[in-house]
Amino acid sequence: MGAERHINHFSCGSEDVAKIAITIDDWYSRELLPEFLDVANEYNCKLTFYPIGVNLLPEDRELWLRVINEGHEIGNHSNTHINLEKASRDRIVRQLENMEKRLAECVGQDYELNTVRFPFGAGRHKGTKSSFAKAVRDAGYMHAIFWNIDTTDADEILRKTKNGSIILLHSNNKDMRAFKKILPVFQERGFEMVTVSELLGLTKTSPLPPND
Repeated sequence: MGAERHINHFSCGSEDVAKIAITIDDWYSRELLPEFLDVANEYNCKLTFYPIGVNLLPEDRELWLRVINEGHEIGNHSNTHINLEKASRDRIVRQLENMEKRLAECVGQDYELNTVRFPFGAGRHKGTKSSFAKAVRDAGYMHAIFWNIDTTDADEILRKTKNGSIILLHSNNKDMRAFKKILPVFQERGFEMVTVSELLGLTKTSPLPPND
């Protein structure tokens, strides 16, 4: 049973299909959310959001319901943006579960989170069957999403993006300017901009019961 408790790491999708995923992390600048959504809609782009739990506030309910209703995806980025790689098993589980609770309180309904992104990109070198990975799996996650493009320079993003790319952005004005510049070009190039779960063909898998 233990051998099946691994998680999967992804930093890109298939190069055979003209699909890419744009992910936006943290959400300290929550006031930018409507603008990101408006631009995404203009270019038929489905985003994947990785907010941390403490940035999900009930007063923003309508905004996050708009995210869900417009077909974007929300993933788990921990509750307080700690380095999970340095945390105990119980603290890892608590960080991921508390983010889920914050999201449910924010949107006023349950939302099934399919993917996890570790703050600071931690866990990338931990292995998919490590004790760290087991703790993440115990919290209910088997799909860990990394990225292969991490820059705020729009020209560099455009130069590096190819089929299957996962692009990392954050909720700030600099990344907003890059976002506005890259989307029309991606559309012209024929990229379909999809959620990470769609890009990678991921579905939610229930965690296995703990080993006794």
